[in-house]
Amino acid sequence: MDTSHGAPGAYLDNNATTAVALGVLEAMLPWFRESPGNPSSLHGPGEAAHAAVAGARQKVALLLGSVRADELTFTSGATEATNTAVHAALAAAPARRAVVTSAVEHPATLESLEARGAAVTTVPVDAAGGLDVTAALFAIESAGPTLALVTLLQVNNETGRIQDPHDLRRIADAAHAVGARVHLDVVQAAGKLPLDVRALGADMASLSAHKLHGPKGVGALWVAREAFESFPSLISGGPQERGRRAGTENVPGIVGFGHAAGLAQAFAADPLAVGDLAARRDRLEAALGAELDDLRVASAESPRVASTSCIEFHGIDGEAALLMLSAYGIQVSTGSACGSSHHAPSHVLLAMGRDAAQASSSLRFSLSRETTDAEIDLAITTIPGVIRTLRTLAGLPS
Repeated sequence: MDTSHGAPGAYLDNNATTAVALGVLEAMLPWFRESPGNPSSLHGPGEAAHAAVAGARQKVALLLGSVRADELTFTSGATEATNTAVHAALAAAPARRAVVTSAVEHPATLESLEARGAAVTTVPVDAAGGLDVTAALFAIESAGPTLALVTLLQVNNETGRIQDPHDLRRIADAAHAVGARVHLDVVQAAGKLPLDVRALGADMASLSAHKLHGPKGVGALWVAREAFESFPSLISGGPQERGRRAGTENVPGIVGFGHAAGLAQAFAADPLAVGDLAARRDRLEAALGAELDDLRVASAESPRVASTSCIEFHGIDGEAALLMLSAYGIQVSTGSACGSSHHAPSHVLLAMGRDAAQASSSLRFSLSRETTDAEIDLAITTIPGVIRTLRTLAGLPS
């Protein structure tokens, strides 16, 4: 990865967004000018667009595992998909207002629940980010017939922590036993793990194209056809997406999403490719640990996706480190991209037992299948000096 000035750079913020893969871009280009039809139009270009959307829908459905293509609704992204899932669960059963979620969810989930006035029970996590399953089951049993929804991340966007699939299934089974629906946010799992959302007990799942080398501005919500007798859509208007999401479909974006989904599925199913990515992450962590004292990797001893490393550097200000590293052409994050403008400690790390200073001294390094050894080398040679400088400025031993 090069910076805009041609100097060497290292883009290590792929959990925020990924570069569009070249093959994805090539698949999209014809649909901007050569084939401009509206998928709802009955003429030739419209029929071609309709077929292209249908083909992409099949590819994205395959990424999610054993789901039907006609259960998938294209959206503007995972935020809309998650908001739609929350809206649908609450609107389908107005007498049910209780929702169970976790303390480490994405802002798209937490803000959507707050905006809709749900009665939320927040399940804690342990120091490694693992769900307190006993607390989750107790919350579901306590809510009983008032429970509308359980909504959880499969993979945390800040730490890469993978929730145990057996735990997710137990929680889903308990929710179904009281008549509630289950939504999974699989944004950071898609393209990194082989997926089967039905096997996890989900009724709905959200994902996004731009997290797996597809274009921004397109995502999807999967809804099991048996989950709703009549689906309460979030966006009203025309009959597009089988009445679940009005508005003309983003054909170039959807085509790109479909192509990206196929590439992502192939990568996730290739243990050698995933192992190579994990090796790059591990090499970065080991090299920084050898150079710097008081370094702690979040969820290091727990199951993590190969792409993600959240590291606490004692005594520094994470935002200052981010800005200094950016000046050297290295892009990282202090947490979720959707929460970075709040200048507050990561709620995920706080929920894992870190104090505000520890959470604020953490940086997230997120790789992708396109991350190169040269990018890792640059990070290894640059980061220790930046951390030592910041520690010296703070009056701490470097």
